[in-house]
Amino acid sequence: MSVGSSILKLAMKDPQMENYIIITTEYYWHWDMKSTGLNVWEYRKIMEKMMGKGGLKPMSTDDPEIISHPANCLLVRIGKNVPKSSVKTFDSLRFMGRNDYWL
Repeated sequence: MSVGSSILKLAMKDPQMENYIIITTEYYWHWDMKSTGLNVWEYRKIMEKMMGKGGLKPMSTDDPEIISHPANCLLVRIGKNVPKSSVKTFDSLRFMGRNDYWL
């Protein structure tokens, strides 16, 4: 019924949303694959598509929980009015060198 997508689209129509960096973290262990019958990659595709309706897009990070499984992801929407300095700070927080041991 696309309820989630509709809610995201409506929320993002608020002009105030252009002042924010909006993030969501998606972890495969929270997904209801059992009752949906979807595998992890099918479910992730649905999550990306739904969040994409709100303008959120995948961004890379070195966050330990996100990189602990390749299906996990960080989805982000950066509003048009967010200062470049805030985007730069956000980018530095996405990569803090926390996981050199994963490389």
